[in-house]
Amino acid sequence: MYEFIGSWLQFGAWYHFVLGIGILVKEKGSKGFPFAMIAAFSGGALVIYAYRLYAGLEFETSLWNHGYVPVIYLIPGSMQYTIEQFLSLERVPLGNLHRLYPTFGVVLLLLLLQWTVPDVLSQSMNQSFAGAPISIPEMISAIGCVYWVSAFLWMIYQYRNILYNNPNKEAKLGVQVLGMILKGNIVFASFIMLSTILRWHSGIYFTAGLATLMAVVAFIGTEINHELFKDILPGLRQAYRTSRILNLDLEKLQKELDYFFKVECIYREEDLSLASLSERLGIKDYQLSEYINAYLGMNFNRLVNEFRISEVCLLIEKEPKANLLSLAYQVGFNSKANFNLAFKSLKKMSPSDYAKSVGKGQPA
Repeated sequence: MYEFIGSWLQFGAWYHFVLGIGILVKEKGSKGFPFAMIAAFSGGALVIYAYRLYAGLEFETSLWNHGYVPVIYLIPGSMQYTIEQFLSLERVPLGNLHRLYPTFGVVLLLLLLQWTVPDVLSQSMNQSFAGAPISIPEMISAIGCVYWVSAFLWMIYQYRNILYNNPNKEAKLGVQVLGMILKGNIVFASFIMLSTILRWHSGIYFTAGLATLMAVVAFIGTEINHELFKDILPGLRQAYRTSRILNLDLEKLQKELDYFFKVECIYREEDLSLASLSERLGIKDYQLSEYINAYLGMNFNRLVNEFRISEVCLLIEKEPKANLLSLAYQVGFNSKANFNLAFKSLKKMSPSDYAKSVGKGQPA
């Protein structure tokens, strides 16, 4: 059994690195690939350190014996970016990598310790697990595990509407996968922290082995059910988008929209935009967009055009020979081309044909 653990840890390290290379080759260009690749390589690095603990191996340079410390900070940051990239329709800006700052800070701290007080780094993992007092790098790694757990608890809180109040039944499987990823990371970080504090060798091996097993199962699952897992993402993204409006008073929002469109007729404003309307409603523009998409079944432009064309049709019915372009400007269109395009899209005929049918007394 003990030999199997060593073989499994060796396999796990190689598997994570091959997985990272596979992501680099196969997923290059997709939104989440850089962070997914970093997460895979980071997982492989932790498994390597678990194997070195198992085999009693040490690096000659003491700094390298503590390379697992910044990796512990790197995994939660890269995993968060990976999940956010796949859920969001917008790219997370590469210049806005604030979640990776703790990793950079820990790397600089270890380099500073190596330069100023190298004796602090002299105690290796093997010595620690043999009964030596907890070292400063281990304290830093324990703090990193707390950060790891906190980061994913915060993500569960952020995604609580997806995980627990999700109205999108089609996204059920995707929600389960997301929940497994979030809770799995909490379990991994907790086991690493407890195993380090309690000097529990088996806990480290168990965590590394379980992480490898889950990665293998996920890969096999995606290969066997390729189309099924391919269909998970759209539903999960829709659930994510819808979840961002579940904390709003939707009944109140609909009443306010009705008032703005049916009483104030704001669609007549030529410069009306999603941003300007959401500001009047006191909500974010993405929330208004998601409400219109999810609950009204259309986008913002179509909603505005429906009201504009509806009024144009009423005006044409009152005066079939009225100047159509003048009517278009009256209801908020800023060009003849936009007016004609919107009219044909909704009425399946041109404005002039509609006016002719009304003038002849034919049903439009």
